Amino acid sequence: MFKFELLKKSIGVISLEKPVRITGETSASFRKWYESKDLASCSAVIIDGNNIQFIDSMGIAALISIYKSLTPKGSNLHLVNLSPEIKKLLATLRLDRLFQIHDGTVEEAVKSL
Repeated sequence: MFKFELLKKSIGVISLEKPVRITGETSASFRKWYESKDLASCSAVIIDGNNIQFIDSMGIAALISIYKSLTPKGSNLHLVNLSPEIKKLLATLRLDRLFQIHDGTVEEAVKSL
């Protein structure tokens, strides 16, 4: 369901293989999955939100957990390809100040790093 790819400059990209609603059980699976990855070695992590249809409070907690694991090491969490609804939700929660949200593609986000 989740895919991790390590690009040059130690940039990690997380994507979803199919459209997903990140709620309850899916959030728990996502958290368990990313905890098994070596994200600490990444200079930055990009989450491609193209297949995120919906995200609830548990999904947002998972994003915050990734962010908290990266920042002590000087890394950042970047979100790309988010739907307008998810962007609005993150802005309402003021998480657009915490995460770096890009309007473009994964490739454009990588170039900006």
